Amino acid sequence: MTTTPAAEEQPGRFVAFVERRSELGLIVGWLALLVSFAPSLLPRPWYVQAAASALSVVTGYAVGALLGSIVRDVAGWLGVRVFVVDHRHRVRLNVVLYTLAALITVVVWGAGYQGRRHSASLVGLPAPSLGTDALSLLAAVGVTGVLMALIWTVRSAFRVSRHVLRFALPKPVAGLLAVCLVALAGTWLSTSVIAAQGLEMLSASASKVNKQSPEDVSAPTSPLVSGGPGATQPWADLGREGQIYTAHTPTPAQLQALTGKPAQQPIRLYAAPPDGHVEADQLADTIVREIERTGALRRSYLNLVGTTGSGWVDEYNVRSLEALTGGDVATAAVQYSFLPSVAQFLTNRSLPAQVGRTLVRRVIRLVEAQPADRRPKLLLSGESLGALSTEAAFGNAGELLKSPVAGALWTGTPNSTPLWRSITASRQKGSPQIAPVIDNGRTIRFAGNPGQIDADAYGRPLGPWGDRRFLFMQHPSDPIVWWDWSLIYDRPSWSREPSGFDVDGDLSWYPLVTFWLTTVDLISANSAPGGHGHRYRAEQVDGWAGVLDVPVGPGEKDRIVASVEALDKD
Repeated sequence: MTTTPAAEEQPGRFVAFVERRSELGLIVGWLALLVSFAPSLLPRPWYVQAAASALSVVTGYAVGALLGSIVRDVAGWLGVRVFVVDHRHRVRLNVVLYTLAALITVVVWGAGYQGRRHSASLVGLPAPSLGTDALSLLAAVGVTGVLMALIWTVRSAFRVSRHVLRFALPKPVAGLLAVCLVALAGTWLSTSVIAAQGLEMLSASASKVNKQSPEDVSAPTSPLVSGGPGATQPWADLGREGQIYTAHTPTPAQLQALTGKPAQQPIRLYAAPPDGHVEADQLADTIVREIERTGALRRSYLNLVGTTGSGWVDEYNVRSLEALTGGDVATAAVQYSFLPSVAQFLTNRSLPAQVGRTLVRRVIRLVEAQPADRRPKLLLSGESLGALSTEAAFGNAGELLKSPVAGALWTGTPNSTPLWRSITASRQKGSPQIAPVIDNGRTIRFAGNPGQIDADAYGRPLGPWGDRRFLFMQHPSDPIVWWDWSLIYDRPSWSREPSGFDVDGDLSWYPLVTFWLTTVDLISANSAPGGHGHRYRAEQVDGWAGVLDVPVGPGEKDRIVASVEALDKD
């Protein structure tokens, strides 16, 4: 059997996928561009929108190119070929198609402009101007070009590698080996060089910040606060966020000014790894010593609050609880990292869970060792990774309800948290994923805003809330709560169900694209106004009031919130 020269030059699948411009890839990438301007969880700045669109186009192109190479192989086996013979006709056809695609792109983008303005209004942000919105489209094209240039660079590397290897190896083997070599080199460059160096620089910067004492605050003078007289760790060893948290401990007079009721000195406890090396048991031991030293077990409430990646403690959480209890509470927190939360989540998400699980279980044993009539009510709380941390002690609702924990307020729980996922999956039929109803709200409740604490997503009152009260607060527009790898290929329930109060009702799901839109929404999550995105502020006063079953007096909520806002301005 003989082969023609043309047959010898016929590329295989690897060459076709890596080398050729793919018509199907262009089509899928173009469709991805169109839907990338559809409503998502949050309105995005123009440069974030450009990144989302470009990433959508490139991944769409890659998927289309792969499918196209498979289709070409199948068509080749079947003897089917479709092509335009005349070069001039081919050029004219391309001009017509590209012009039509450009016009459709502009029309689709323009049609969605009012929707993007509506999305901004839902979260209280200024509507984008037409010029700014147009800039996102132009920038998306530019960023796509840069990313495609990187792809072409990889393609060139493949060609060179294959050409060199063909001197020593058969053509099919050379092509396969070239793909493997380029893939390995790209993986090494991106992970061992770019990512590793970037993480090292970020870690060094974060470590430097962690060691810098904040300005305009000083070490506590009360022995009831970590870092104060007689404390297990000196204030300088608590890290920047630990120093801020302890320095902001309110006095009884300050709490009384918020509520108009007598108050006592609240207890604030904090533990940080003194040498930067995290040992969960050691940190738990430090907190236990602080609990025993300060007499925290004699308070009515003991709150274990999870910290975020940098060791940050949410002042809205703690100050609200202290005010509503008249200071009759001890709050304890542990630092497990000094990295920003996103970096901590991507590099070692198991560490917050390990430290939180160890702390909660250790304190549970301590509380259970006390006489039954003299135990404080144990509370858990935390935002974001802090919520993941303190929830990690329990795998499901059954374990939580068997524990002595009296209540909890968790805000913005990450989607990957096992307890949250388990409870959400067990919701009553008909209740949406963004606001699940569990056993008619008897023990565990979810709320997107204060109005949903005692009612479901449709405004229907929930049943009586028992003595033990667990509350998950999660905004419909919070991408931290809804981001998951499965968005690449699986449509989530929240995109099929009616949208929440701060999300566009036209939100839908598109393979690959929705993943990128939600991923870039993470960038804007903490830039949204309070009450939206990943910013839980004033609603925590209502949340703790519900968990504690205490009333909030006239003006009390506003004064509590104002006191925290004043700290943020300092």
